[in-house]
Amino acid sequence: MSVALSVLAACGTGGTTNADTASTGSGAAQTEPPRPAITTSAITPRTQTAAVTTAITTIDGKTLEIPAGRPVAVFFFSVNCGSCAGGVKSLGEAARLAEQAGIQADFLAADMDPSESTQTILKFLDYTDAQNVPAAIDTGAVLTRRFKVAALSTLIVIDATGTVTYRGTDPSAERIIAALDEAAIPA
Repeated sequence: MSVALSVLAACGTGGTTNADTASTGSGAAQTEPPRPAITTSAITPRTQTAAVTTAITTIDGKTLEIPAGRPVAVFFFSVNCGSCAGGVKSLGEAARLAEQAGIQADFLAADMDPSESTQTILKFLDYTDAQNVPAAIDTGAVLTRRFKVAALSTLIVIDATGTVTYRGTDPSAERIIAALDEAAIPA
């Protein structure tokens, strides 16, 4: 189920890019590829307990489901939010630390501004050294609404059942790892 809504929060200064076109040196418009989709559907995990899963198509065309049987750290950002750069950088560092330690978790950078282009987001991830983190544009504010995110620079950790177990603003990579560890512990 997709629902169209606008971005709930904004941060920083500067203009945004047009979602449908990217300017070229000749002044001509170049059409961008279709926007990634985020949808919600009901699934039955192995435990036979009904859970709601949100399927996200990342900007590189891969699918990520939340929850997917393991914890996930999601950072909500906008390229034009100056304070978001530190949070995205911490998310990238946490993803590297988790991989090195063999921690089973997913990571997602969720852009809350549907007008930002895929190219702009990729440049931002490169700038923040978070190229290793999947990113998606939260078109329709599906993730923002589902997890009640009201501001940019918010990180949430979601456990395998879809429950938010941590919510913070610009946490360090170490705090993200600790929150993922806590989310992985069965209740």
